[in-house]
Amino acid sequence: MTTADSQQKIKEEARAVHERIVTLIKDEDDKLRMIRTICVYAGMLTETLIEYDEPDVVMEQAFHRIADLLQTDPEDNDGENSLLPLAYDIDHDTELGRHLARSIAKKLPKSLDDVHEIAIALVLNDLPVFEKLGYGRDRTLRLLIETVIASLTYEMATQDFCDIIIEQFISEHENAPADALVAVAAAAGFYFARSETAMVLPLEAEKHLENVMVRESLRHGTPGQRNWGGLAPANDTATEKIPDYLARLRPQIDEFFDLIGLDDPLGRSVAVAKAAGRLVAVITLEEIGHIHPTIAKSLAKTGLILGARYRETATI
Repeated sequence: MTTADSQQKIKEEARAVHERIVTLIKDEDDKLRMIRTICVYAGMLTETLIEYDEPDVVMEQAFHRIADLLQTDPEDNDGENSLLPLAYDIDHDTELGRHLARSIAKKLPKSLDDVHEIAIALVLNDLPVFEKLGYGRDRTLRLLIETVIASLTYEMATQDFCDIIIEQFISEHENAPADALVAVAAAAGFYFARSETAMVLPLEAEKHLENVMVRESLRHGTPGQRNWGGLAPANDTATEKIPDYLARLRPQIDEFFDLIGLDDPLGRSVAVAKAAGRLVAVITLEEIGHIHPTIAKSLAKTGLILGARYRETATI
């Protein structure tokens, strides 16, 4: 394929992706549609960054390049005027972008390298359009940067926490995989409860967090039902074990979050919930567990509930 043919292919895929996103994001509110679209672009960029040996370096280069071409710097103020959505919404839409990136990479000559260029081209095309709606490109660039960082952080945390659980909690200390599932889900519930004390969340927030686990487990091939709402709780799960689980896991998890600078408790909860969802897949599909998918899902759901309840009597 010649260079000209390659460039034409990229342009065609860019148009197809843009049309696909328009059909997927149908919110009537212009602001919400804009925010969700940028989150999808952030997810596409995230999927490409993961493939590089130094994703932080490539990420910084991409941001500088976008800023130069848009002739703007990202907005400094990220307080009351921030466009940043809640962490579980960021996860939902950036994962949509990551899925799109993987699906089109197979069609392109340079795979995810071409996807990287497509994502940047879509950003450069749409941010000036959003500016006409009253959202300056400095604000939307800030949103793009923050959502890419959040998406990349969640993925790094998920990988790290799964390794901790498998290598230390299960293998080194010979805990049962079922206990590991409850433990990591309880940690997600604990951070979620902390977020409730730090900010006002929608009534359905806990359901959104559960859906983070559901999506991650499905993404990694967990079979069986997709709706965990009807699952019965694991009644034989000992509530008295939760303090011990949290005492063993939280120091390592907190250390990771402190190291990368993730202070948002809801963001922490989402990252750990993703790890719980991925662990459901690992334990049901690989040889470390052989737990039936329905049981694994029920254990994760129960751990989430118990971890949130523990906060009520814990000193935080």
